[in-house]
Amino acid sequence: MKLAAIVAIAALVAAPTARADDGDAQVAGKPEVELAVVVTAAEGVKLGAARKATVAVSMERALRRDRRLAVLDQDDRLAARSKAIPEDAVGEARALLTTGEAMLRRGQAKPAILKLQGATTQLATVLAWTQKQDLARAQLYLGTAQAIAGDSKAAVATFVGLLAWRPEQLPDPDLEPTVVLPLWEKAQGQAKKLPQGSIEIATSPAGALAYVDGRMVGFTPTTVDGLAEGTHYVTLRRAGSVRRVEPVKVSAKAPASLAAVLEPSTGAADLAQGAELLEDGVGDPIAKAQAQAGLATMGDLLGVEQVVIVDVQPGEGQYRLYAYAVDGGARLGATDVKVGDRELEEAFATAAVELYRQVAAAKVVVKPKKRKPAGPRGPSIVTRWWFWAGVGTVVAAGIAVPVVMKITDGPAPITCPTGQSCGTVVFRF
Repeated sequence: MKLAAIVAIAALVAAPTARADDGDAQVAGKPEVELAVVVTAAEGVKLGAARKATVAVSMERALRRDRRLAVLDQDDRLAARSKAIPEDAVGEARALLTTGEAMLRRGQAKPAILKLQGATTQLATVLAWTQKQDLARAQLYLGTAQAIAGDSKAAVATFVGLLAWRPEQLPDPDLEPTVVLPLWEKAQGQAKKLPQGSIEIATSPAGALAYVDGRMVGFTPTTVDGLAEGTHYVTLRRAGSVRRVEPVKVSAKAPASLAAVLEPSTGAADLAQGAELLEDGVGDPIAKAQAQAGLATMGDLLGVEQVVIVDVQPGEGQYRLYAYAVDGGARLGATDVKVGDRELEEAFATAAVELYRQVAAAKVVVKPKKRKPAGPRGPSIVTRWWFWAGVGTVVAAGIAVPVVMKITDGPAPITCPTGQSCGTVVFRF
């Protein structure tokens, strides 16, 4: 590709495009409501862990199409509330990136290299808690600073390493394009010729959702082929476990392997107990006492205002969706889903429009319970006698939550564990 063509293409990119990948936090306007998704099964329906996970992810992704809804990653929220996220390290890594980029734009390429090298190193260590686009930017600007400072060899090597795991990345057209872009073009040519290798991924416990460079590749254990030689980033997520991200060096000589032990999330057992309680009386206009206890537990642990329940029905591709208020257990909306020939996420996205049309029209107010700030927790709320004496307090009034759903396309398949059913699920990257 000619230099002028690269400049023209890069100029079209006003800002890096964030991926809908493995749960990277993304700011997309101020949400109006925070919610969590729970998957249950109707009587007689067997729901394996793999299918449950794919249904939950499909529903979460469908709901996230509406920028007014904050659909929580439950384990991330548990980590935040238990102070398990290294916020100081994340902040320092991002500050290094911001400072290095600012120095580079002021023409201070050589001192910027040190800041950007530090940002690249530190972002890689906290990648579970920041966006992969931050790391990509740090590597891009590091290579750019090296190019402007006159170290062409280092710049090309940095660019090739970036393009090995982020092949769609584009250079910044505002930073010395006549110096940087010829080296970028050279790096592109080298990256396209990189030999390919694979990664064998296993976790304990098994059945985690695995992502490579932000793209979902299936459930563990799994093998990912066709990866360019170089460093790639594997994200592992499993309900009830702390998210983990590991860099893996891929070589064409032999398959790389990653065997990871996933640590349980603080509060995961209580959260699972609360979700199990929702099985009792799912669909009732006012949730039964036990289901109200489950809703309250989720509200207590996650701080959410609503829970969307996906109830798997008998028959192929049959689901029922409910939206419940956490406080008081009032049903705010309900709708059926028949997947048919559609992708599961697309079917859920269409149904979510109707579900949240009903939520917007709901006229429910409940007596709010004061939530304790995050910190050390005592016994689960469902074990406290006063909760069972206080459930069922719901009165009519007038609160509306307007929601607009937006539907997009772009599927890509994933793998499923041997011997388990994942449904007909595909995911957009």
